[in-house]
Amino acid sequence: MAICRRGYSSRLTGKMQLTTKARYGLRALCHVAHRGYASAHVIAEQQAIPSRYLEEIIGELRKAGFVVGKRGPRGGYKLARPAADIAVAEVLQALSTPANGGPSTGDPQDEITRMVERSVDARFEAAVGQLSLEQLLGEARETHRRSTDLVV
Repeated sequence: MAICRRGYSSRLTGKMQLTTKARYGLRALCHVAHRGYASAHVIAEQQAIPSRYLEEIIGELRKAGFVVGKRGPRGGYKLARPAADIAVAEVLQALSTPANGGPSTGDPQDEITRMVERSVDARFEAAVGQLSLEQLLGEARETHRRSTDLVV
């Protein structure tokens, strides 16, 4: 059994996991935030994301107002607003909404399921609600710096 809402899922193990779309979307946004500007081809190649899937994800990120694109031979994407103003929870929410606008797993018909989903959503929001893309990128840089410090 898995709960899959707002771009994350939790299996009976209790370990929270992001959906593939959410993982790829966050990686693409972090790449753009770090580089300042990048083409979909470069993002796909450097982040090991299938290019067709990335194009779909970037389209959703653009519609949600996270990135802006420039067409042409030197085209690419940049953040639409500062990384500090992009909440990770917002990105997960944008990437969890199906293209048809309907609910991702269907509306629960029973009160127990609705209560569990509200409780999970509230706890998730409390955990990552204030985490910005800039903070996530900073933590990733620090983790990378520490791992390279260990190399002799």
